[in-house]
Amino acid sequence: MAACRSFQAALQREAGLGTAFLFLPVALICGVLVYFSLPVEPAPWNLASGLVVLAVLLVVLRGSAGHARHAALALFVGVVGMALAQAHTRLDPTPVLGSDVTTRLTGRILAIEERANGRTRFTVDVIRTERPELRYAPDRIRVTAAGGAQGFAIGGGIHGVVRLTSPSGPAHPGGYDFAFHSYFDGLGANGFFLGKPKPVRLAEPVRLLARVTLALERLRQSISREIRRSAPGRAGAVSTALVTGNKSGIPDDVTEALRVAGLAHILSISGLHMALVAATVMATLRLGFAFAPNWSSRHPVKKYSAAGALAATAFYLFLAGAGVATQRSFVMLAIMLLALTFDRNAVTMRNLALAAIAVVVVAPHEVTGPGFQMSFAATAALIAVYAGWQDWSHHRERRRPDRAAQSRTAALAGTASRYALGIAVTSLVAGLATGIFASYHFGRIAPYGLLANLAAMPIVTLLVMPIAVAAVVLIPFGLHVYPFKAMAWAAELVIEIAERVAAISPAVKTGQMPPVALLAFAAGLVLVCLFSTRLRWVAVPVFLGASLVWSVQKPPLAVISEDARQFAVLDSNGGGKTVLHVNRNRPNAFILDQWKDAYGASDVVKPGDSAVMACDDTLCVAHMGSADPPLKVAYVVEPIGGKQGQISTEAVSVETACAHYDMVIFAKAPSPQSCANGTPVISAQMLALYGAAEIRRASGEAENDLTVRFALPGPVRPWLDHRRYSRPARNLPEWRRSDSAQ
Repeated sequence: MAACRSFQAALQREAGLGTAFLFLPVALICGVLVYFSLPVEPAPWNLASGLVVLAVLLVVLRGSAGHARHAALALFVGVVGMALAQAHTRLDPTPVLGSDVTTRLTGRILAIEERANGRTRFTVDVIRTERPELRYAPDRIRVTAAGGAQGFAIGGGIHGVVRLTSPSGPAHPGGYDFAFHSYFDGLGANGFFLGKPKPVRLAEPVRLLARVTLALERLRQSISREIRRSAPGRAGAVSTALVTGNKSGIPDDVTEALRVAGLAHILSISGLHMALVAATVMATLRLGFAFAPNWSSRHPVKKYSAAGALAATAFYLFLAGAGVATQRSFVMLAIMLLALTFDRNAVTMRNLALAAIAVVVVAPHEVTGPGFQMSFAATAALIAVYAGWQDWSHHRERRRPDRAAQSRTAALAGTASRYALGIAVTSLVAGLATGIFASYHFGRIAPYGLLANLAAMPIVTLLVMPIAVAAVVLIPFGLHVYPFKAMAWAAELVIEIAERVAAISPAVKTGQMPPVALLAFAAGLVLVCLFSTRLRWVAVPVFLGASLVWSVQKPPLAVISEDARQFAVLDSNGGGKTVLHVNRNRPNAFILDQWKDAYGASDVVKPGDSAVMACDDTLCVAHMGSADPPLKVAYVVEPIGGKQGQISTEAVSVETACAHYDMVIFAKAPSPQSCANGTPVISAQMLALYGAAEIRRASGEAENDLTVRFALPGPVRPWLDHRRYSRPARNLPEWRRSDSAQ
């Protein structure tokens, strides 16, 4: 009974603090996630009718103050989130290439990225295609070319023979869906030029918005070149990323060192960079106002400084490319700076809730990405810790009103120790909050991230970003060379710290977290951060349940890529380590790295050295699982089934494969889609339609029963519709020149 009264008192306390408002963006985000995870696309009138019904229900319940109205309101906001996501998906669709093709392309260059490996990546608006002319060409593509970008300019034309491919789906179920994010970024294809492309002359675009966008991109490119000219090398590349957001010039080993050391976040233009720019501008303006004390005493210089910082961060937003992640950070900081101009507390959970609502309204799809999740998780955790520290500090001050005055040396030492403690606490709290999502999206954590951040963040905070602001301001006066050199020197210190920490940091691969565990961890984090009373303790069993779900997860027996070319068996019997046995001597490194991170694999075994997989030119036989005898899966390399359904004898026959193996994988089309005796089949057509697949043991069934989990629901959502048009999706063989005569 006492516990119930305590619980009711805590609820009343939370209601008085306005905590209910903080859960509105949570409901909105839940609605967006539900929409994007639906197995089929809902009809537009489904959500509209749901909103009308819930609105009527809210009107009926408007006089009540019970939990029913709160539940109805949360449901209404959730459906609003679903409707927003569907509106963004349908109102601005992206034409996506359905099948790989080689064509002659002419387009307008929107962005140029000169990469560390000597290649150049172009973002291009497609103007026309020839030989063949694509009937359903994408509007915008991203292609790479050998060599530098000499002769090419932002807004200019480019022409050449290009090999275009559709954006790839997840490398495994639950993995990062590149095609999904390409769809919402407006990119309909990726590819590379066959040979050297040529610049061509094009007329200037007619629309004002297009001309402004190109002018901003030219400004970014010119600043990037000035930085690289002033400070060539890897430190200059990192400096370029911090100023303009262009990370293409950073060598792979530097990127990996920063990632392993837990410092990769400094390369992404996020809230940290926005806050440092705002703090630098604000401090500089307030210092300048201090030189006019009479005028400053009569005017609200703090508000003027906040307005100047807001203008500076708005310029930084466009300078950094105005990507969605940067927009999110700007919205968060803009709300906080506007709060200062209205004499409000800037760092509050309510301001973060407003920023979350704004971001969801502008770009709902970002909710599914690691950037949004990690950014808001870290910010919410830091605000909650900061609020708790403030309450403790005020309570401590009330208990000790007559503290003795400190000497200047003691005060300076206290300030330095508080700064160091602040960095440590910030790194620890942000690391714990973001580690949940890093484990899910990347399958790894940085165990020595606290050490690296303690050493590197003072350099970034006190040297790198303030010098960057000064250098950009000095560009019009031609005085930017030495500031950029100084910035690169400080950036080199950060790189060296990352390399030293990465050298001693063990490779901690957590493996991919199951989605249910992620949702439970996220729910616990929400409860801890948003509640201010003892209701926070409700999160403890939620965290424990999430940990339990994660701990009992079993890895799959095998995984196969969406193009059916790469197949791997997971062996977890080697002393607690997971080993990948692959079917190719030269596997695709990009896919293989994702598999290793997702399944926590420590080693890769090629076919000739594997004890569980034997391969020849037409067939791989894999033995998997701990059953005796082990389960046998046939991976048939050559297509089975010729014209008009005739059975080919080039490889193993269908009857033999179905009779002698527990599962059959047909890696090339055309092929049968099932076995007459009920043996499970995975075909190239299934993979083309439903994405990469995991082979698992069926739960609660016989020991030799296998089940398949695909990464995608099929081409039933707008961002997946292009998957229907590839030749494997239509169970057709690879195109050859002789096919055109048929």
